[in-house]
Amino acid sequence: MKILIVIVNYNGKHLLEKNLHSVVENGYEDSDIVVVDNASVDGSIEYLKQEFPSVKIVESRENLGFGRGNNLGVKEYPNYDAYLFLNNDISVPKGFLDNLVKELQKENVGAVGPKVLYSKEKVGSEKRIINSAGIEVDDHYMAYDRYDKEEDKPKYNVVEEVDALMGGAFLIKRDVFEKVGGFNSNMFLYYEDIDLSLRIRDLGYKLYYVGTSEVYHDHMASSKSLGTRKRNIMNMQNRFRSIQSRKGIWVAIREVIWYLFNWLVWKMIYSRRITLKEFLKEK
Repeated sequence: MKILIVIVNYNGKHLLEKNLHSVVENGYEDSDIVVVDNASVDGSIEYLKQEFPSVKIVESRENLGFGRGNNLGVKEYPNYDAYLFLNNDISVPKGFLDNLVKELQKENVGAVGPKVLYSKEKVGSEKRIINSAGIEVDDHYMAYDRYDKEEDKPKYNVVEEVDALMGGAFLIKRDVFEKVGGFNSNMFLYYEDIDLSLRIRDLGYKLYYVGTSEVYHDHMASSKSLGTRKRNIMNMQNRFRSIQSRKGIWVAIREVIWYLFNWLVWKMIYSRRITLKEFLKEK
């Protein structure tokens, strides 16, 4: 299976310096890498041309965001059996693609994702801490990384069906990506991986978490400048767009009302005890 690894970059030269060597040396022979640069001004393109001549580069004249950037990479280099969407703040061990490809080749599987561990720099210790083991999506289309912040153990080295996959390490078959229409072009950043996952499932395909493969994530390293408030707003806006496109405007409005009501209850009563995420998961 021929794989194209697509990495979207925006002013992330420091992340490419840290992580791209591991991707280039990933050990899967039938793979190529393309970096889609979203009009960076930090010297990212010059660095890539000098240090990684084998890496393909797509230069965008504007910042397309995550989903549209990945769509552009696929559009420019379409002739592959599958596409791996990989964040520029993720490093990989050799051989991480082998088990992902093995599971992806099975019948009726649309996409797969590895175990995502926080990088040691983020954890600040030698412990292996999970960032995401696939994603759970509840009845209100709220998404939660499974086992986030739990210490990694052998019981997580499993292959199992999940509701959604983290976009930071997302391997999808070419024909499935084409059928689903790629990432939603109306979403700049956040929730686009959940939306893509749900639309893949709408077509009847399955998504699998492959715990026998792992990658390491410098969590939020590529988007920390946005701030928590802006990230939350973008996430909720795109959740609304996703629900509207899949279920209709009235369902989307109903879910906005549900969220705002619960946010108000949390803010007035529970905000000093638990986080909003913890409160919503209990609902």
